Amino acid sequence: MAHILVVDDDEAIRSFLAEILRKAGHTVIEAENGCAGFEKIKVDPVDLTITDIFMPEMDGIDLLAAILQTYPNSKVIAITGGYKAMYSHLTLKLAQSFGAVDIITKPFQVDQVIRKVALALQSMDIQAEEGVMT
Repeated sequence: MAHILVVDDDEAIRSFLAEILRKAGHTVIEAENGCAGFEKIKVDPVDLTITDIFMPEMDGIDLLAAILQTYPNSKVIAITGGYKAMYSHLTLKLAQSFGAVDIITKPFQVDQVIRKVALALQSMDIQAEEGVMT
């Protein structure tokens, strides 16, 4: 299974996502904002990052850009919702344009998270196989 970083300033959401992923067999590390998340990745590289967009200190778009600039083969799923719901769709599309492999809107369903994580990880496996073949 995969090693995943969950970054969200809402502790309840972060813990819930981490629990879902652990129950699915993944190892998970957590961070409360983009700065903390990026520091954790530098020490403990991950297979996938799931990051909220609207956070203090370093938002998810800046985290996404920093991750992909430093680790270009990384996979990132962007997630947002809540009080900025009317902007969520546009913001998540912006995240995709910056390189997010997928997007999730809050509120989300457990099976939706598991499915999107599996698809992101599957795309990593396919890229790794293609790299071996060439």
